Amino acid sequence: MEKKKVKVTNLTKNSILVKVPALSFTREWLAQGSYFDIEEDLLEELMYDQGFKYMIDQGMLYIEDMPAKQELGIEPAEATEPVNIIVLTDKERRRYLVNLSQKEFEEKVSKLSMEQVRMLADYAIENRITDYDKAEFLKKICEKDIIQAIRLNDQAKEE
Repeated sequence: MEKKKVKVTNLTKNSILVKVPALSFTREWLAQGSYFDIEEDLLEELMYDQGFKYMIDQGMLYIEDMPAKQELGIEPAEATEPVNIIVLTDKERRRYLVNLSQKEFEEKVSKLSMEQVRMLADYAIENRITDYDKAEFLKKICEKDIIQAIRLNDQAKEE
């Protein structure tokens, strides 16, 4: 009988390396959107590794399969939609930063994990989105000064 496999996807713009010698497990997700199918039994054991669990809990690595997430304790048993991690595409990040009112923005961002807030701030820096109030709100949460980072990037380009 074939063991059930669960798709684990990289949601960050960076490569992610997971190395757990005790389980003889090494995988490197090279880019955003890259994924590996991992056997459910192995995934359950990987959840005991603090680094791997942190990446799952913070939304750096994402499991789409709701029943698998519930079995692993990532999502509540009664959940039908993701509760803990809200997957944001670049289009949604732009909508958060450009189209949402400040109040809506603060409500939505407060539901994101710290890593997701950092990824949102990085997106604002990369795309030069400089809404002052939203930048200040993100700065309070993740201590990234978006406006200053854009300024410094501009200065570096001039030199």
